[in-house]
Amino acid sequence: MTVTTDVTRPLELQQEYRRRGLWPQVTLAERVLAIARDTPDRVAVIDGTDGRQVSYQQLVDDASRIAGFLRAQGVGPGDGVSVQLPNRYETVAVDVAVLLLGARLNPLLPDYRRHELAHILRVSEARAYFTPTTHRGFDHAALADVLRAELPDLATHVVVDAEPTPGRTSLAQVLQHEPVTDFPKPVPSDLSELIFTSGTESQAKAVMHSEETLNNSVMATARHLGLGDDDVVWMPSPVGHSTGLNFGVRLALLHGLPVVLQDRWDPAVAAQLIETHRPTYTLAATTFLSDLLRVAREQQRDVSSLRSFGCGGAPVPPELVRAAAQAGITVLRLYGSTEGLIMSWNQPQSPQHKREATDGVHLPDVELQVRDELDALLEPGSPGELVVRGPNVCLGFFADPERTASSFTPDGWFRTGDVGTVDAEGYVSIVGRKKEVIIRGGLNIAPRELEDLISEMPGVLDVAVIGMPDERLGEIVCACIVPSDQDTVDFDRMVEFLRARDVATYKLPQRLLLVPQLPRTATGKVRKVELASVARAGGSG
Repeated sequence: MTVTTDVTRPLELQQEYRRRGLWPQVTLAERVLAIARDTPDRVAVIDGTDGRQVSYQQLVDDASRIAGFLRAQGVGPGDGVSVQLPNRYETVAVDVAVLLLGARLNPLLPDYRRHELAHILRVSEARAYFTPTTHRGFDHAALADVLRAELPDLATHVVVDAEPTPGRTSLAQVLQHEPVTDFPKPVPSDLSELIFTSGTESQAKAVMHSEETLNNSVMATARHLGLGDDDVVWMPSPVGHSTGLNFGVRLALLHGLPVVLQDRWDPAVAAQLIETHRPTYTLAATTFLSDLLRVAREQQRDVSSLRSFGCGGAPVPPELVRAAAQAGITVLRLYGSTEGLIMSWNQPQSPQHKREATDGVHLPDVELQVRDELDALLEPGSPGELVVRGPNVCLGFFADPERTASSFTPDGWFRTGDVGTVDAEGYVSIVGRKKEVIIRGGLNIAPRELEDLISEMPGVLDVAVIGMPDERLGEIVCACIVPSDQDTVDFDRMVEFLRARDVATYKLPQRLLLVPQLPRTATGKVRKVELASVARAGGSG
């Protein structure tokens, strides 16, 4: 077990956060136990796949038995447990069990395969591993056998299926175990979650969060959005990553709210779940929102209960915000990351033009600055790297002191690597990633700026802008577009559209690549490395 302390903030800053109550001295496990004790029949989880409604008491009963099994396998406080499961009730029960033991929860996306998993399970020092036997046609159990042969510390593997699986330890067997009743005393400052970045980089980073950092951001989110006792959470984003786990499951359970889980993305199923359960809040990718609006319009579905639809991680076109408003959905653009969780978010009362064009204001007690290449502060409205400091920011990167040291300043500021602006009213707008900035003939071009503009072009369903190597200029701009009709989008029309919006000539794309869809991670981020590979093989323009 690797012992981890918070080395990203000066000690006096940590003490200030605790003194001011910014780091809640309560854990998610404690809250779930308390809610089950006080209101045992309250609904905790609604499984959208089979319609099960599970109470807080049943959740605690199941989680206690899973915790009892893990303890019998030698898993205790600080040990790593990896959970690669879909958006189902059982996933929540396993996650809560891990936290009840004071172990380290490592959520994993179901679409990770051997390349990612070998690295993650080794780095995370996993002692136990939960997977389906098979899921969406992939044999997770067989892969787990291979991984366990390579990783001797990975002693326990449990398959989570509807029925027991012969020859394997199944969750059905685990739930027969004697429950844990003497839970270890929780330490909110200890490492609670180890979350790996979603794979847009060549080597996934292991981001460390404590109950203090996680619960600060989740509680601040609820206050910022005005969530109350009558709210219902709907979560179609993967609970194998921070978005679905922390701003879906954790947010709901911490506040005693029901969470409606949707596993496989299907906008028709989503619209039906929303009509049936009337959720009021979610956080999901732009593509989820556009799909939902299309189906709601086609099928005459009422989705107006969603008064807080958080959206980020990809461009959110202004017309999409307006279209959602016509369907009764309030879209609230935001800016967040695995390292900093939610850093800025629009509010329901934010002006319409700010909700359409910005990523909101910083959450309470989150400090945001914009700095230039020399680390000097920039004036409002000037683009530069966003740096953030606050009780929401992670503890650093697991077993990676060099990366931690290079990502944080000595006084606790985290270098996000994102390029953005903050206007005079405090509203944040993300321009792009520093590493994605295209340098054409010595001039910097931010992909996000062009993506936002091209997304408004008729016939464009989706767009990503990437840099392509060029012998003379260093890089040129390539627009990758998913068209609604290939006859309505071509290179000349695109350039004409951008010229009409007074885009600087040096920013205009030199290539156009029409694709059937953009390759994305499960959390909605475009895999630009894959796009670049496709673009090098061919394209138009």
